[in-house]
Amino acid sequence: MNTHKHARLTFLRRLEMVQQLIAHQVCVPEAARAYGVTAPTVRKWLGRFLAQGQAGLADASSRPTVSPRAIAPAKALAIVELRRKRLTQAR
Repeated sequence: MNTHKHARLTFLRRLEMVQQLIAHQVCVPEAARAYGVTAPTVRKWLGRFLAQGQAGLADASSRPTVSPRAIAPAKALAIVELRRKRLTQAR
């Protein structure tokens, strides 16, 4: 499993953490301290696990689904064509 470079927990550590929480071996603040994350992060992973099972513990993309500043495909093609013709500078 590919975890991004800033992830504090791997999939297996997340799974270990939520299993301990479910088995009442640790409480949320204790888990947060033990795993080096915040209590809201612990609750987030627990909630995802309860809703989706192990699949919820996988890394999810944080990329936006829409980009309001995206250029329309036709306009992008026109820009590429102008660049090919070198018509990008004022004369």
